Amino acid sequence: MVSHRVPNVQLRALLAEAQWTGEQLAGAVNRIGAESGWRLAYRRASVHQWLTGTLPRSPAADLVCVALSRRLRRPIALTDAGFDGPRPALPPATDSGTLLVRLAEASVAPDRHGSLLAYQPAALVPGPAEPVAPTGLVGAGGPAVRQDVLALLLPVFSSVDRAHGGGRARTALAAFLATTVAPMLAVPAHPSAVLRDAARLCYLCAFMHLDDELNGLADQYYRRALELARQAGDTATQAMALRAMAAQAYELGRPDRSLRLARAAADCRLASSPRLRAAVLGQLALSEATAGERTAALRHLSEARELLTRVTGPPPAIGDYHRASWDHQSALVQAELGDLTGAITHLKASVARRPRGEQRSRAILLGKLAERQLTAGHLEAACTTWHEFLDAYPLLTSRRAHTARTRLSRLLLPHRRRPAADHLLQRAAALRPR
Repeated sequence: MVSHRVPNVQLRALLAEAQWTGEQLAGAVNRIGAESGWRLAYRRASVHQWLTGTLPRSPAADLVCVALSRRLRRPIALTDAGFDGPRPALPPATDSGTLLVRLAEASVAPDRHGSLLAYQPAALVPGPAEPVAPTGLVGAGGPAVRQDVLALLLPVFSSVDRAHGGGRARTALAAFLATTVAPMLAVPAHPSAVLRDAARLCYLCAFMHLDDELNGLADQYYRRALELARQAGDTATQAMALRAMAAQAYELGRPDRSLRLARAAADCRLASSPRLRAAVLGQLALSEATAGERTAALRHLSEARELLTRVTGPPPAIGDYHRASWDHQSALVQAELGDLTGAITHLKASVARRPRGEQRSRAILLGKLAERQLTAGHLEAACTTWHEFLDAYPLLTSRRAHTARTRLSRLLLPHRRRPAADHLLQRAAALRPR
């Protein structure tokens, strides 16, 4: 018996409403996939197949819905787009524990959880909550829960991330959140410290997914961190999460969202934490510079540097901010304001001041520095910097580092007849990450 596919009239209607061609929809899906850690290469022919009734491979169907949702400014579900496949729709998660379990499953097999994979820039920008006085216990009744394991593991996971990159342990941390933290959150009562430490582990897990360019999952974990911190009355972790979300939006080319999130972070009450206040103002300065607010950006950058002079005590397991961090943000601000020379100077300073344990961050900075040196016409200096980057690259498990390695080859290809560039290209081609 011959099987006939049924044309997808719903998708065709949405495509017409969006005033997109098949090529434009394919391009939008590819871009959203790149935000979410996928290297996709759909073309007009792929969209034609979808329109004739072929179901896209996972996670393309979900990414099509995200692309159309962004374009039409309203939610588009799989059924709205005519993608009625065999996969059953999961009921929405109503609590943090359930969502942590789903996020862990998506962390291990992202292609099977497309609805969680895509970054959602149109989602509501959360604001800071009023501080809540710690109560010791949240809820009523139920057994006491030991939470010391959460606090003990936070610096362990953080050290692995800083040294080797998020890909080294992100699935392990996601599994720990799902198998150990989620049951803690399910009991009727638990110390507020459990919520605080769970929020900080979610924050770290978010950054590890961001480092592996799984931005949709990173955003979901940041939101869990923000919600748990609110429940715990932990204003500091709320500010950290909002600041990190602003930085993510900046990196993904969403300047308006970045500025709204940075301002929300700045609205948090952080008078007793000059280190965190400096970090928040540094990100606010960058978001303002991207929005063209030069005077405010330079003022907040100066305030952040002054706050760093008041910092005392050892660095925290997460949310650290030091002079190397400030130099990095200064470089990005200068670049946004059109000062390439200033950006290169601050990037050099940031690389020189970066603590030894932050090998991944140092490698990412070296990649940024080399690219700007090349833009300035300093090929030999750029090649020298890129060689330093390649020294660290094989030791990292970070998709951001892999992207920097890919950009190296693409940017140097036009200069391959120069001996320095040719030698570097040959070395880069021979290296493989862990």
